[in-house]
Amino acid sequence: MTPAGRRPALHALPDDVLLLVISHVDVPDILSLRAVRPARTSRRFCAMSKLRWVWYDAIQRHVVQKGLPIPAATTDLKALTSEHLEARTVHASRFHANWNAPRPVTRAAIEFCAESSRDPDADGPHAVSHVAFLPGHNGQYLLTTVGKTLAAWEIPLGSSEAYCVAEWVSTRKIEGMVVNDDPKGEVTVAIVSAHPTAEGVVECRSLSFDKFRGRFYCRMELRARREVVSPLHYLHDDYLVFGDPMHVCFLGAPTHVKPLGNAALSEMTDNRVLAVKVINRYLLVIRQRAFEVLFAPTWKGMRASYPSLVSASVSIEMDISASNATIVFRQSPYDASEDQPDWPSEPVTVLSRYSDDGFDTLHQYDFLPNPMAKRTELEKGAPPTTMEYIPCIFPSRSTTIVSVAPSSCDFRVGPSGKGFWTETRNITLRHARTPARCLVGFTVRPATPRDRDPKACKARRVARLELCKDALYWRRCNIHEILWKKYMMVSTAFEDTVGRIAIGDAMGRVEVLDLA
Repeated sequence: MTPAGRRPALHALPDDVLLLVISHVDVPDILSLRAVRPARTSRRFCAMSKLRWVWYDAIQRHVVQKGLPIPAATTDLKALTSEHLEARTVHASRFHANWNAPRPVTRAAIEFCAESSRDPDADGPHAVSHVAFLPGHNGQYLLTTVGKTLAAWEIPLGSSEAYCVAEWVSTRKIEGMVVNDDPKGEVTVAIVSAHPTAEGVVECRSLSFDKFRGRFYCRMELRARREVVSPLHYLHDDYLVFGDPMHVCFLGAPTHVKPLGNAALSEMTDNRVLAVKVINRYLLVIRQRAFEVLFAPTWKGMRASYPSLVSASVSIEMDISASNATIVFRQSPYDASEDQPDWPSEPVTVLSRYSDDGFDTLHQYDFLPNPMAKRTELEKGAPPTTMEYIPCIFPSRSTTIVSVAPSSCDFRVGPSGKGFWTETRNITLRHARTPARCLVGFTVRPATPRDRDPKACKARRVARLELCKDALYWRRCNIHEILWKKYMMVSTAFEDTVGRIAIGDAMGRVEVLDLA
């Protein structure tokens, strides 16, 4: 009880009650306790705001429970100190708040020239055709391709410079690049370029990156007709998916190339492959006019039988043709691979862009798990060798339809559900309207606990698509870029663990944006 004549104050509460109060406030409010006056009260609150219990509770409530990625995450948060827990919690919450702010801002930007002096045929500036962050490295390693050169750059968090740590010079211009989305895979990246002498033949190489020695090592080299190998679709673990009709190349010695999926889908008009993603035991393929599900080439260290890669395939055809698509598969870094089901319990979302009768729209499709397939998996106790039941329920119609600009393209999305696409907008600059290429952010949020109730309506179990309130980034463009559709912004990449975006332009320069 407070003395007579004094008003109750927060600092009069005992420590255990204060800790209970702190466990219900946001991260900025915890940090603001260090600026409380007078000095004696400030020292007490400051000491309490640095307790390990406070930040372990904060990272659980504000990061883990919200499904946000943890920068430099480890498998056991209990092994981290109070300072490390605080740094990760503040970084993740600051990125999340900036992403959903009315006007997202770039906290820091690093710009550098990605052209290499080792290319003897470089007679002028070349475009940065590909940029990609290495998964599992918290956005600190970036791969770029400029002309014939593949380069790896180290960009430490909080640094103002980028350092080239490794280069690989091909015999011809690099036409395609995909990065292994499994950070534990031995192969880091795959590239494809034209053969130096043979007409219509390309060379495909898989490379591993040694960051300690600062060099690339060639793990596999394949020569084949262009229509067989190009384009590169997907690299995961020890296999590479390419071509249309699709083929899978197992990168381990000896190298095997096998057909993959239903080849009849590639014969349909306007039905090229737009996106490929491994969903636990299965491979989800998004084409312009069809969705296809088949067995993943490898699952839990075991290869699928070669006949099942072709025969065990199910698909559904769509009425109109899409121009761009991306697959949103929310993955937690704490999910052990041994405990993963054949198909996740959360919806797997596909965002497809369509142009029909002058209307440009973005359609959301949600693939829900099939209860019959789950029941069969539990009864057998082992992954099936044939697809007796479809692992998911194919969507009969789109869940959400959003109107987009005709120039929208280049979808990028991370495991947390955050992503963006590129489009042309008119912005206000110095009281004048001018066109600019903008990055439009979005978030695919999971279903709420009530929606995950099996007794709830099926339509309410889908994910929610939310757009950012303003553009994440913009760069002015002139009327010639718009008319010829040759923009200065050529390539983009996204690392949602730390909130980094990389942009490669037509002049050989790269800009890395920090949003956290």
